[in-house]
Amino acid sequence: MYLCSKNKKDMAYKKGQDRRQRVLFPDCIDEYVEADAPVRLFDAFVDNLKMNELGFVRSTPAETGTPGYDPRDLLKLYIYGYFYQVRSSRKLARECKCNVEVMWLLNKLTPDFRTISDFRKDNKKAITKVFKEFNKFCMGLKLFSKSYISIDGSKFKAVNAKDNNLTLSKLDDRIKRLDEHISIYMEELEAYDHEEGRKLSKDELQRKLDVCKERKDRYEGYRDTLEKSGESQISLTDPDSRLMKANEGFCVGYNVQTAVDAESHMIAGFLVTNSPTDHGQLTSVASEVKADYGVDVLESTADKGYECPEDHADALANGIVPNVIQRDGSCAEQVQFDYNEANITDEQKSSTNPEDLKACLEAAVIPEAYKDFLTDAQIVEVKEYTSDVAESAVLKMTPEQMRAKALEGYFVRDAERNLVYCPQGEILRQKSIKRNGMIRYCNKLACKKCKCKCTIQKFKEADFNKDTLIKATEAKRKQLKEENKDKPKTPRMKVVKKVVRYVLHLDQNKMDNRKCLSEHPFGTMKRALGQYYFLLKGKLKVTAEMGLFCLSYNLRRAISLKGVPALIASLG
Repeated sequence: MYLCSKNKKDMAYKKGQDRRQRVLFPDCIDEYVEADAPVRLFDAFVDNLKMNELGFVRSTPAETGTPGYDPRDLLKLYIYGYFYQVRSSRKLARECKCNVEVMWLLNKLTPDFRTISDFRKDNKKAITKVFKEFNKFCMGLKLFSKSYISIDGSKFKAVNAKDNNLTLSKLDDRIKRLDEHISIYMEELEAYDHEEGRKLSKDELQRKLDVCKERKDRYEGYRDTLEKSGESQISLTDPDSRLMKANEGFCVGYNVQTAVDAESHMIAGFLVTNSPTDHGQLTSVASEVKADYGVDVLESTADKGYECPEDHADALANGIVPNVIQRDGSCAEQVQFDYNEANITDEQKSSTNPEDLKACLEAAVIPEAYKDFLTDAQIVEVKEYTSDVAESAVLKMTPEQMRAKALEGYFVRDAERNLVYCPQGEILRQKSIKRNGMIRYCNKLACKKCKCKCTIQKFKEADFNKDTLIKATEAKRKQLKEENKDKPKTPRMKVVKKVVRYVLHLDQNKMDNRKCLSEHPFGTMKRALGQYYFLLKGKLKVTAEMGLFCLSYNLRRAISLKGVPALIASLG
């Protein structure tokens, strides 16, 4: 019985060769790579690139010195790594020694991790161009329909922790707390000689005081830098990244815009921005895709986050039709241009040149290219009121005088530093710019324990237009109205200008199909490939890494549509 079961056990599994067995004729490494393996496409595609024209460093070998690595080999390694979720230079160096496909791809070369890392760092712009080169190849195979594109944005995390990102409001709060600590330590040092039984020695108190002063000086330096530059926040690890709201909460990262082709679902173009919202991004993304497509007029679609009348007018002037979903659910949008009277020729009317398109639109003439999209051209007069003359006195005030004026019951705006003093003397920082152009200022940290009801909002949110410098609180307004009820009102100056308004008719089918196009690439990159964060720092390097993200996605789509053998055959 025992022998029977033993024999049965020995027969249950296949046995491989002894790993210490020597063979006279070793196997060919090419036989280990299947004929339809994606790695064969990577090899053929990179071999067809003109590395010199793309701008790769050391694309021409040096005549003297120790031979270096061919940029083609290192580019193949990165394409393979991003395709198979291996992005770290150290992990890629390990793959060169233990991955058979990588051995085949690099002909058993084993570059160290520093060489691999430096290649990506030194060829930022060239790597971004490789993505476009693959798109050109796919356009030659007619994989891009060029009918219309869907634009959307998604947040990708940067190499920057939240604690290493400082906003102006956060800096104001930290400096205020440090001032309180410094005052306490100064008082304790002054009273040290008169009291006994203290927990901290005099040297320890002095050390803590010096640390607080050093931190305060550093934070004040950050604040001065931000106010001079006009920025609202600073990131210490990756200076180009910004704190922005994402699905999982707030993160420090980049807002990446992509344009997806309508039929192939391939990424036609991308743009890395540090803008926290998609507001006003449509034209910049679509213009580059339009140039790559080589079409006269390009239709695009986007969600409600891209609603921006000025951006849509700019898009039409550049040959782009923006089918942006409206908040009221309508299929029409009003666009406006400054009126510029001109004699439009038939040649200009039939042209698709951006200069001619803009000239027609400003002259209340609908171009031939937009006859199916625009109707109801109307020339109307609009009135714009100038700011109150009394506000000019605020421009001459010092920050101390502005704060003193605010304590009388006003919100006083310092336009130079882009902040507002509230009636309690606290500083409100810019939060956002509303769709109507009003700038919103608030300070949630200062308002948490404040019992003064300056506004009807939960927090002291004060809205200013670009020309307003001072606003009274509700209570102060009633008081002034009572005091000045017998005085004549000072008329506000008004400016009248002419504008041209059109009705842009939107394509409901394209807007309904938007989510099916834009969400899929982001979902694949973030969930399936784990590409929801960047490894590099700085906008240029991040753009190169995003180029590898999009290239790996487009490679997968092309393989799914055509297959590896057909793509290699097309490369010749």
